[in-house]
Amino acid sequence: MLFSAHNVGGGYGAIHIVKDVSFDLDTGETLAVLGRNGMGKTTLLRTLVGLADRFAGEVRVDERPQPPRNPRAFARLGITYVPDDRGVFARLTVAENIRLARLSAYAKSELDVYQLFPALEELADQPAGTLSGGQQQQLAIARALATGPRLLIVDELSQGLQPSIVQDLTQALLTATHESGLALILVDQNPELAMRICQRVIVMQRGEVVAAGTTTELGAGANFLDLLVV
Repeated sequence: MLFSAHNVGGGYGAIHIVKDVSFDLDTGETLAVLGRNGMGKTTLLRTLVGLADRFAGEVRVDERPQPPRNPRAFARLGITYVPDDRGVFARLTVAENIRLARLSAYAKSELDVYQLFPALEELADQPAGTLSGGQQQQLAIARALATGPRLLIVDELSQGLQPSIVQDLTQALLTATHESGLALILVDQNPELAMRICQRVIVMQRGEVVAAGTTTELGAGANFLDLLVV
């Protein structure tokens, strides 16, 4: 098994937000984490990769337990996290952002990120901080894919973006997961988008998983969308 969470609890300092979350993810598998705003989705992702405090449970990569609060350990194992603020290096050009990702790569990427995002090639010499929000999100995903990850974790893929950019991002992730065996964990406020990309779903309420299954199983459930109403 590539990545496993077993009864994970997490948060910040004395504030416990995530409680008793468990799932397994193998190579090439995709998981959407859905739920209303403030239900603990981002904290779960940050707990999984060592950016928030883990109070309980265990996270395993390749069946080996990983320490809490150690994001570098996850990066060294090919786990790449794209935060909801995109995290691009604003003063570096697009090309420099991607080149830096390749230098710190877990493995050589099989994907041509400029082919996935042709607009970025045209913007290669432009500072990342001058890009639009959609272009920065394309760069964030391109940079993550350039690290040759085994598991990509993306927080809020489509938030505030125009439909054409969302379509480009969706197609890039579908290509990456189908062609390179990339595993994916995705948080997004658009459940239809997330379920179009991912095979499995967990739904969170108040930091806990209240529903889990395949996209087909949950999509057919009469009460499923009620859990996601903002």
